[in-house]
Amino acid sequence: MSFKKEMPLYGMKVLEFGQIAAGPFAGSLLADLGADVVKVERPKIGDGMRSWPPLSENSEGESYSENFASLNRNKRSIVADLKNNEDVDLLKKLATTCDVIIENFRPGVLPRLGLGYDDLCLLNPGLVYCSISGFGQTGPYAKKGAFDVTIQGFSGLMSVTGNDGGTPVKCGVPVGDFCAGLYAGYTILARLMQAKKTGNGAYIDCSMLGGLIGVAALQTSEFFGTGKAPKALGSAHPRNAPYRAFRGSDDYFIIA
Repeated sequence: MSFKKEMPLYGMKVLEFGQIAAGPFAGSLLADLGADVVKVERPKIGDGMRSWPPLSENSEGESYSENFASLNRNKRSIVADLKNNEDVDLLKKLATTCDVIIENFRPGVLPRLGLGYDDLCLLNPGLVYCSISGFGQTGPYAKKGAFDVTIQGFSGLMSVTGNDGGTPVKCGVPVGDFCAGLYAGYTILARLMQAKKTGNGAYIDCSMLGGLIGVAALQTSEFFGTGKAPKALGSAHPRNAPYRAFRGSDDYFIIA
């Protein structure tokens, strides 16, 4: 891992409390642009994705997960036990020196440890702090856990994926996680620009549900415009034709 001065985020320091996909993906986007991202992991176990196959070996014969590597490239990792007061105190000290914190615990976990935005902004007024969760930090569903498929279903995405009359179909790519990570990276950079001008950081509440509703703009606008819920169309398009996959004599092909 090397950081070059010509990279756009060179010099930026990020502390990531990321697990599995959404938080780590946001961190990887910043790391790809040159930010120094330090990932905080649990003792012994680390990020749960470390055990996900396929597993490969590096030049030293050490086993690693290709899935984990895809979302945590260009980062450094440290081990911290959040149940250990000394480790928590060390993390607070690190937070005073960084520009960004990314976390995707359930709402309330880090604030209970004194690692929430309200605590850390007193020590570091320019801090940009982004919390990623399934349903956001407030509201009736805020405390509920959520995985990608949960949000794909709750957002209505699965009602327009697949074929009309069929069972609900999850998108093959975990778009709930990755859209949240994209929105997180986008809003973090916007707030960093503001912090550079004013010296004041910000708190970002980034929900997976909000991300999927945001990218479903065509379907939601159709509902509000007509009062009718859009339907699943397979690979077809509601306004353009031909626009779908067809079975040929030897394989499928697409005309758009």
